[in-house]
Amino acid sequence: MEIKELSVDKNIVTKEFIFDSAEIQRAEKRTLNELNRKYTIEGFRKGKVPLSVFKARFGKDFYDYFVFEQLVEETYKSFEEESNLLLIPEIAEKEINSESARIVVNFHKKPVAKVDFEKIKVKVANKDQVLENYLDLRLKTLREENAVLEPKEGPAEFDDLVRVKTYVTNKETGKVLVDGNEDEYVLYKDDERPTIQNLVGHKKGDVVEFDREFQKGEEEKIVYNYKIEILDVYKRILPELTDEFVKNNLAEMHLETLDELKNKILEEGTKIYDDEIKHSIREQILAQLPEATELFISEKTIDYAVRLIVNNMKEEGKYEEYVKKYDSEDKAKEAIREYYVSELKKEAAIEKIAKEYNIERKATDEELEKYAEILAPYWGISVERAKVLVKERAEVRNEVENMIFVDKVLDKISENVEREIVDINKEGGEDEGNN
Repeated sequence: MEIKELSVDKNIVTKEFIFDSAEIQRAEKRTLNELNRKYTIEGFRKGKVPLSVFKARFGKDFYDYFVFEQLVEETYKSFEEESNLLLIPEIAEKEINSESARIVVNFHKKPVAKVDFEKIKVKVANKDQVLENYLDLRLKTLREENAVLEPKEGPAEFDDLVRVKTYVTNKETGKVLVDGNEDEYVLYKDDERPTIQNLVGHKKGDVVEFDREFQKGEEEKIVYNYKIEILDVYKRILPELTDEFVKNNLAEMHLETLDELKNKILEEGTKIYDDEIKHSIREQILAQLPEATELFISEKTIDYAVRLIVNNMKEEGKYEEYVKKYDSEDKAKEAIREYYVSELKKEAAIEKIAKEYNIERKATDEELEKYAEILAPYWGISVERAKVLVKERAEVRNEVENMIFVDKVLDKISENVEREIVDINKEGGEDEGNN
């Protein structure tokens, strides 16, 4: 077998595989043995059908299909030697007869990527404002959790707590959905739920009745009747936050003063902020990578990838359903194309940055355990079980290692991108500044 490199088109290397008559004869012999195992022809004993009979029976397909398969197997050894392949090799041309054969193969290599960090801009919430709001919220929650309840005979007002018994009935069918469930509500002014708003102004012993309409499907509506009996009304007396409050009510925190409490809350808030911001920046960078990345790739590679994806979806019986989401098959294929290119840009950019900064894919046991702790709640298992899975299940370990690898690369990219500080307290939620 003679191999010639015919051309290079960006990331595609095209090679020609040439077979002589001796190689064709050996392929014919292997084909004959294969066909004799699979087929029985009347008038011949099984396994004893001569080559000429199969050639006559299958005609042009004998070489174009059966012998071709044998020759492609010969080329596989060369395929395996090709490094950095993006897709499975593509047979571009083939010419086969009894004397010679020629197979042209396109090798689609992983494309070179160029990443422009200046095109990536991430938004970061103002840390001081976030911590101030977090502190206010946590202190408010502590006061509310330690509120003293004072029975009240008059009508309920905003910020009061009410105990109620609720009945809900389908107004059309009379079917009872809720039959006397007891609940407690704090009547916050900004809580717009009808249940809350309708309780304001009513006292213990009152029965509040109202209807609520819900949409069912595109046209049908259902009306439910609510009857809420007010069992008790309490005025909530919120304690003042003092050193004495901290010592008497938060003993489990082992704190002595209000300042110590505030500092502890700010430490807690800082950790949450840092973790959330890091996660947010990673997501923003990942989303912007396609626009910031240029690929040195042939359009033929993209077309070939789309064909492979479509064929795979057809084999799995998913293609027709996918096409229904779009106005036409062309639009469906264009959506596949855009998604493929976008994901390829992300992958190529991440690989390039990892190579530049010597970021390895292999993770340490400590890193795996840390991620197992994060993933355990999402998997619905204990942390210890998650750690075992990550260490002992190869496919799980590989998946988690890839997550760690990508995060490391995104963190490295984050060091080189512009950050825009967002004023979270202003209307609209954004005010630009630079950090």
